Amino acid sequence: MARGLTDVLSVLLWRRGNLSGQSSLAQEHCLVCDASLVESTLYQQARVCPQCRFHYSITAHERIQLLADPKTFKEKFRTISSIDPLAFTGKITYRSHLYNTQRNTGLTEAAVVGQCKIEGISIVVVALDFSFLGGSMGLVVGEKVALACELASKKRVPLIAIVTSGGARLQEGALSLMQMAKTATAVNALHRKGLPYIAVFANPTTGQSFASFANMADVLLAEPGALMGFAPLRILQEMADQPLPVDSHTAESHLKHGMLDAVVDREELRGTLASLMRRLVPAKTRVRLLRPRGREQKPKGTITAWEAVQRSRHPERPTARDYISRVFGGFVEIHGDRLNADDTSIVCGVGDLYGASVMVIAQQRTPRPAGEPQGPYIGPDGFRKAQRAMNMAVKFGIPLITLIDSAGPAQTLEAEEGGLGHAIATTIATMANLPVPTVAVILSEGGRESGLALSIADRILMLEGAIYAPVSPEAAASVLFRDDSRAADAAEALRLTAMDGLEMKIIDTVVPEPEGGAHTDPDASAYTLERALVRAVVRVQGVTVGRLLNRRHKRFRNKGEYTTYYQRFLTREVETLEGYEVEGEKGKKSKKDKKEEKAPKEETKLIMFPGVSEDAEDAETVSQEDEGAPQDTTP
Repeated sequence: MARGLTDVLSVLLWRRGNLSGQSSLAQEHCLVCDASLVESTLYQQARVCPQCRFHYSITAHERIQLLADPKTFKEKFRTISSIDPLAFTGKITYRSHLYNTQRNTGLTEAAVVGQCKIEGISIVVVALDFSFLGGSMGLVVGEKVALACELASKKRVPLIAIVTSGGARLQEGALSLMQMAKTATAVNALHRKGLPYIAVFANPTTGQSFASFANMADVLLAEPGALMGFAPLRILQEMADQPLPVDSHTAESHLKHGMLDAVVDREELRGTLASLMRRLVPAKTRVRLLRPRGREQKPKGTITAWEAVQRSRHPERPTARDYISRVFGGFVEIHGDRLNADDTSIVCGVGDLYGASVMVIAQQRTPRPAGEPQGPYIGPDGFRKAQRAMNMAVKFGIPLITLIDSAGPAQTLEAEEGGLGHAIATTIATMANLPVPTVAVILSEGGRESGLALSIADRILMLEGAIYAPVSPEAAASVLFRDDSRAADAAEALRLTAMDGLEMKIIDTVVPEPEGGAHTDPDASAYTLERALVRAVVRVQGVTVGRLLNRRHKRFRNKGEYTTYYQRFLTREVETLEGYEVEGEKGKKSKKDKKEEKAPKEETKLIMFPGVSEDAEDAETVSQEDEGAPQDTTP
């Protein structure tokens, strides 16, 4: 419980003193949970209650002090101050108001800009201070933010913005409003340099800063419980017909609705920022993976189609998160599609693969009863979230790895109204046109369009016990045989196993699993997959962008075209179908068929697609030329 209104206001608006506990306004008990703070080191250092984790307000300089390495911060542009452009007068003049605020806070303006290091990584930081006229963005704040962007571009280092702001600087009129445009253009220039920009929202963050440079960051973080949003909470309450939900307009609410990447405790913020920058900062020396020693492992035997289906759906089979934790070091997850939701079925983030930074997009399987499709069913929010991660991979020039494990897209009215078809189409188009190396791995079920959308890659790997099909065996049995119990027969007909995919050149590599399936030894399965991923990335990491895109275009442009392989494949299928019984009787040849057999055979043409016709001889020549073409052996 709070110990009085005076104490609450003094702590929430406290700005003087330092973090060593010397402030006369430091509390003996938490204003939220009434826990003792006298002997709390965490409270003395970071102003965070160790019991309820309530984050008390601190100044811009104190925030920088918590993040920066000791004695590395050097402030820039300190002497810039406002000149009262409108000669604004109210109860007191704007000049007097500025002078009083500067004297009380020790700041020249609401923004503090400087250079420092975080765990040895050089950065430029701009921090807003709410105690200076509510951290509102006037001419000087806009100028300092723009200068910070330009300084980061010049030094080729990341930019970190710590935002705690509210409202507009009314005393500067429309000139204050124009600072939104100024800061937005400055951030655009920073993005064109391919440099990381991370924003941290503290309590409160509203108004012009929130709706301009703050929300343009690559990664958005927030402190727990931070009040944030464009409009002040008071305005929302006045416009609402009923009381607002307790958690509305908070960091947690924004995370739930896809507007934040993470809510990070103040105590963990330094490590999170360092981990992100370490994987996104352009390296001075280019990191290239080397091919692992030893021969590539191959499956020792074959498994039936139905056995593969059962393995892929095993409740204990490793999920995407299981592989991420074992294969990618220092993985930092990002959240949200920046529109309205965060699909938990899609996991995105950056991590290390043998020391090289990679972007990971994974489909997280939803546990279901044994034998049933394990999900997830991806909605439009998930596809848009994946596109956001793809664009980040392009900006920072790092390889993209997708882990596929989905039973299909979400077929609901809500998904349709949310633009499911458009989301799938744009995801396919985006991945097909990425100017970075891409590798896809089918972990379990590569189901339908959701599996395809994330497998438009330069190299496609498939675990031995995974399946890749346009429809589930049960659905296929219902259509083909009008009998759901014949799912095993449908699975054989669909040719959905990894070996089938390799034979049809849909995939490039079959990754072997431990005997009995990946669920019998997840660690061994992850180790095998890790080595296979490194081999796949090595094959494409040194290829120029032009060749990479041309190869990818040709790879998928030629899928399903007529080749000698498909001639043999279709012949085998026809022979198999001729042996089936139709309505209880084997097909018998009619007199007309016998006459056609005796007639001289004519040269035939095979039409694979409507409007596409090609001579068998010409197609075979093209196929032979493709097979004889030199393969990519880039180390």
